[in-house]
Amino acid sequence: VPATVLDEGRTTVPARLITEFISSLSEGPVNVELDPATQVLRLSSGVHRANLHGIDAVEFPPLPGQDSEAIVEVDSAALQGAITQTVMAASADEASPVLTGALVQIEGTRLTLAATDRHRLAVKTLDVEVKGSAPAVSVIVPARHLNEVARAINPSRATVAIAFSAGRNQVFFTLKDVEVSSRLIEGTYPNYQQVIPSSTSTTVSLPTAALLREARTAAVLARDAANPVRLQVGSGTLTLRAQTAEVGDDEAPLSATVEGDDVQIAFNARYMLDALSVLDSEQVQLAFNGALHPGVIRPAGREDYLCIIMPVRVA
Repeated sequence: VPATVLDEGRTTVPARLITEFISSLSEGPVNVELDPATQVLRLSSGVHRANLHGIDAVEFPPLPGQDSEAIVEVDSAALQGAITQTVMAASADEASPVLTGALVQIEGTRLTLAATDRHRLAVKTLDVEVKGSAPAVSVIVPARHLNEVARAINPSRATVAIAFSAGRNQVFFTLKDVEVSSRLIEGTYPNYQQVIPSSTSTTVSLPTAALLREARTAAVLARDAANPVRLQVGSGTLTLRAQTAEVGDDEAPLSATVEGDDVQIAFNARYMLDALSVLDSEQVQLAFNGALHPGVIRPAGREDYLCIIMPVRVA
């Protein structure tokens, strides 16, 4: 952070406390002064005069060293988009710690992110530039830490360097002036490749914005268990239906390009909205293998992203 430094010093203070305090201040300079004897950090800005009690920086645990030979570099905006498109599918259930993270795989010049909570799966691939002799890597990074990386990205930070500790238990994301490090999650990630269908019997293509708009409306009335939105695919039409007893119902037919068999299937409304809202293409493609098999949502004409959603059984 650019600053005018009169005397050097260092201390540690609670991260959340100082973040909330600084973010609540009005625009303007902040004066920072440290009393080395008491480790009190004095902050002054505008009418505010604050004293934060810190701990000597020597008590701060040292970070593991990076393996400088295992570094790849990726466009920051592309990585930010990839994180947004995948971590929404990660689990929030701490009873399955492996699923609270995203699988990060690096092989050659290809980086793949995958996340699943067993009800849905999101997979995104990116091209990366190898710096040095980066070996094949397959690690699990906590989803919340990937979100921190995404939040740190802005237009002034054009690229992100990704490196690992020598023991392969820590990952480092280095931007222009920010480094985010995370301990990796131990365990074996599910073989997500086996749930990706090699072929489908029905494909539907239509404008993403139109489907997202009507799905949001249908979700308002999808209030039964699992919040089901029914999709009926026929000749040139995709119809969305939602119905909740004693509340009401909704039906919205949409023009679409349909290939293959007619099908009726239902999905959790929130999972559908999560997938559609992160798509970065004007056209979306839906693919099905009947009513009892997972559905695939992806950008039409592209293979770099997909979201698979388990269907909901409805009467």
